[in-house]
Amino acid sequence: MKRLVFISLSLVLLLILIPSCITVQTPASLITQPVGQAPVIGTFNSSPSAINPGGTSNLSWNVTGANSVSIDQGIGLVNASGSMTIEPASSTVYTISATNSAGTVTGSSLTTVNSFSQVPYNNGYNATTVGTSPVIIEFSGNPSIINSAGTSNLSWNVTGANSVSIDNGIGQVNASGAMAVSPATSTTYTIIATNYNGTVNSSATIIINAGGISGTSSTGTDTIWH
Repeated sequence: MKRLVFISLSLVLLLILIPSCITVQTPASLITQPVGQAPVIGTFNSSPSAINPGGTSNLSWNVTGANSVSIDQGIGLVNASGSMTIEPASSTVYTISATNSAGTVTGSSLTTVNSFSQVPYNNGYNATTVGTSPVIIEFSGNPSIINSAGTSNLSWNVTGANSVSIDNGIGQVNASGAMAVSPATSTTYTIIATNYNGTVNSSATIIINAGGISGTSSTGTDTIWH
C-alpha cells in the first residue's frame, strides 16, 4: 500500500515539474508586431521638397508592422517600403496611411511647387526670385525729339522677366536691346515686362518737331524752329 502511494505521489510531482522545464520557441517567420502595437512610419518624404512648375520629385517611404499601406492623391495601395516619381501641378500634401489590427497611423509630406521659374531662358531673360516682379532698368528714345521722317534709337534693359514686349506694332523683344524707330507723328512707346509675380511697364515718348530745320546757326548746331 505504501509503495502504491509513493508511486502515485511521484507521478503527480513529475506532471508538475516537466512542463516548467519545456521551452517552446516561436519560428522567426511568425514573429510580427507585438500585440496592441500600431504600425510605425519610419520615413515619408519627398526629395526635393520644392520644385519648379513642370518639375518632378521623388516620394519615398518605409513602414514596419503594417498589414496595409496606402498613399492618397490617387496613388493608392503601396508596398511597406518604396519610392515613386511625382509631378504635382501645384503645392500638394501627400498623406501615407499604415494599418494593422491595433489601428491606423498616418504621416504627411509637403511638396511645394514654386510660383516662378529658376531656369534662364534662351533669349537671355534672367531667372527671377520669389515674390519679385521684373525690373525695367532702362527704356528711352534718343533723341527724344526728331524732325519729320527722322529716326530715334529706342533702347531698353529689363531683368527678371519671362516675357518682354513693346507696343505700337513692335511686339516681343529680348530682355535688352535697341532699335531705330521713325514714327510719323509724336508717339509714346510702352514696354511691358511680365513674370510669375506680375507685370510692370514703362513709357518713352518720341516727339516729332512740326517746324522742321530751317537752317544752321554759326555754331554748327541745327536750329529747330517751333
